Amino acid sequence: MHATETSLPLVSIIMPAFNGEPYIGAAIRSVLAQSYARWELLILDDGSADRTAEIAEAFEKSDPRIRLFRNPKNLGAAQTRNRGFALAQGEWIALLDCDDIWHTDKLEKQLALASRGDILYCSYALIDESGKHLSDFLVPESTDYEAMLRESVLSCSTVLLRRSILAGQRFPTEYYHEDYVFWLELLKAGYRAIACTEVLADYRLVKGSRSSDKRNAAKNRWLIYRRVEKLSIWKSAAVFSVYACHALRKRRRAR
Repeated sequence: MHATETSLPLVSIIMPAFNGEPYIGAAIRSVLAQSYARWELLILDDGSADRTAEIAEAFEKSDPRIRLFRNPKNLGAAQTRNRGFALAQGEWIALLDCDDIWHTDKLEKQLALASRGDILYCSYALIDESGKHLSDFLVPESTDYEAMLRESVLSCSTVLLRRSILAGQRFPTEYYHEDYVFWLELLKAGYRAIACTEVLADYRLVKGSRSSDKRNAAKNRWLIYRRVEKLSIWKSAAVFSVYACHALRKRRRAR
């Protein structure tokens, strides 16, 4: 595909970045390598203390589709993504964390499904800090609110969102798993989530990250069921047991 094909929908890629010096270059290069070329990459540096912004600025100078923004102060991932939503110009919005990687045909293969859904997602590989492949997480062809209560198959670096569904929808800032609450809100509103079940992204497991704290993740999943979704104690227990089984299997595959 050619960048001059303006009839193609523009994809706005939002990349929050905080102290991502070891990985951000690979993340940006994976965007540059996309077979689908009509995109803009919005990199939002969230007050990094390392060379993250410097690396992003060098890429910005090399390609007009890349733009770097610096938050006036550290806002956190949720507010940074929300700022990206406000800056985005595309018909579709993609999210890519600065330590993850896309495969070259990710956007092209997902957009081939655009007529079927409002939220497009895909399977992904788990990799370690050095980029070594650990396992694959294969997603179902579709998901909905009830299914997502039991197993979260949407993740920030795999999702494409139709811009029109974001009117009034933003990542909440008061919850530990703000992305999970966000996905549930979209699905509860009736938007359709469809997957390309191929592995099209690499999700990096970084020691010390929030996603690596499984005990805290489980506690906050329970709080979302009870305080945010207001599920009964019985339904909360039922879906939590299924969630825990899926989480345990995923953890074993990543070892």
